[in-house]
Amino acid sequence: MGRPKKQEHEKRTERQNLRFTVAEIVHIQQQADAAGISPAEYVRRRALGYTVPSGSSSRGTDPALISELNRVGVNVNQLARSVHRGGDFVQYWQEIGQELRSVLEAVVRNQEDS
Repeated sequence: MGRPKKQEHEKRTERQNLRFTVAEIVHIQQQADAAGISPAEYVRRRALGYTVPSGSSSRGTDPALISELNRVGVNVNQLARSVHRGGDFVQYWQEIGQELRSVLEAVVRNQEDS
């Protein structure tokens, strides 16, 4: 399934040519990188008064913890599918809850140590 077509009024057809100094371009690029968006999107949002994301909060988080948390999420999704199909997996929900608690505690400890 492809991307939905934009309404005519939503299409960005107009261009505005701007000139910046090298220092300004570097600043814009750094701010856009910190926000996790493209420089063009950063400038557009700032010019139009829209909010700019504050950036990724996972920078200081250990990638192994993120991977572990993702693994727990996959397990939760599989159990939820099974329950919706009529399965009874109460004991697994309890195990997943305990595992999730331990991972979240490790994330909190990691954030406090940073």
